[in-house]
Amino acid sequence: MTTKKHVNLSLHEIKFNSMNHIPIMIVNRRNKEELELMKNLVQVLSTHQSKFRILKQTEDGVEELPLEMFMNSFELSRQIAQERERLDAILLKEDDEV
Repeated sequence: MTTKKHVNLSLHEIKFNSMNHIPIMIVNRRNKEELELMKNLVQVLSTHQSKFRILKQTEDGVEELPLEMFMNSFELSRQIAQERERLDAILLKEDDEV
């Protein structure tokens, strides 16, 4: 049930995907809401010592991402998203002034 709170799948789909090694959550690294949900799920699974894998799509295929690297990349992605939003706000303000 804990996993269900974080993913948009039924319990049946979660179980099926897990048994068949299909991801239960796919996120866009540029979407901070999705990243936040994934981070929360990873933390819950880690707390419960559940077995899980974090996979990253690369140009060469799919690679497993260690938990520590995910948490570091999550923080970096969050900072980048915040900076992008700040720059967008500045550009919008400049456009309004012209």
